[in-house]
Amino acid sequence: MTSVSAIISEFVSNVDTDKEYGLAEFKAILSTAYKTVKAANAPAKASKTVKKERVKRERDADGNIIKKRAPSAYNLFVKDKIAEIKKENPDLNSKDAFKKAIEAWNKQKADKEAESVNEEEDNE
Repeated sequence: MTSVSAIISEFVSNVDTDKEYGLAEFKAILSTAYKTVKAANAPAKASKTVKKERVKRERDADGNIIKKRAPSAYNLFVKDKIAEIKKENPDLNSKDAFKKAIEAWNKQKADKEAESVNEEEDNE
């Protein structure tokens, strides 16, 4: 059955033939029949989706989006080291864990510099 014939049959079933209707009443009955048929034929809607919050991105003077640069070796080292320190000492606060990570970075950096100096001396 097409939707038009379904609407008409719904309309006819809602009309009382013993009663006289005005134009506004016919419109209301027809509108109700239309909505009923459309609701029955419409696919089931998924539950309402939650709107994602828009992220404001920083823009330069011309209005172009400023792209974030890749994390440096220092950023990656500190991130991993803090996770490692927190795993070993869960009761340690973030500030102290960060200090220990920085100390480890500086020690590693000094060791690499010392190695490169030793290699240069050996090559001479």
